[in-house]
Amino acid sequence: MKLFSRFPFHNQSSQQLGGDSVAIALPRLRSPFWRIVTLTTLLSPLGVALGVSHWGLDFPFPPCLFQWLLGFPAPSCGLTRSVLALAVGDWPRSLSYHLFGPIVVALAGMLSLCTTAELITQRSLANWYRRLWRSRTTVILVGAYVAYYGLRLWVRYTLPSLPWGLDDTVAWQQFVAGAIAL
Repeated sequence: MKLFSRFPFHNQSSQQLGGDSVAIALPRLRSPFWRIVTLTTLLSPLGVALGVSHWGLDFPFPPCLFQWLLGFPAPSCGLTRSVLALAVGDWPRSLSYHLFGPIVVALAGMLSLCTTAELITQRSLANWYRRLWRSRTTVILVGAYVAYYGLRLWVRYTLPSLPWGLDDTVAWQQFVAGAIAL
């Protein structure tokens, strides 16, 4: 039980009683099938990205169905190219394709590690996932993602001129180039 006492799981009842934080046992993992599916789903795109970038494999990417149907790019347009550029180590190009590419790779890596830990220990982290999903950080990330998507669409279709000469900065020019290239 001491092994799990350092995790961010606190026993609510012991804190209400005024006692010390008591280590709680994580629930047993019922079926590893969905964890294996999750792990495969998360690691497959990273494997394809590494294969395409390092070994020169040619992978035919299908056209964006969202853009074909609705006539404007999806919120995730550019993420695949961003991950491919990140796999090569080209950070500026990755960030110009999609600002959230490195964040998506980091989140996929973290979730892969957690899923692997669940499979090895046969313990579920479902409560931790629930708290992570409801956290303020998740709300801020989703809000920033939606704002970034709105800004990309605004730049793509109106191409505004920024005040104080900010449109001459390298960061803005890369952002505009990435938004137009969608």
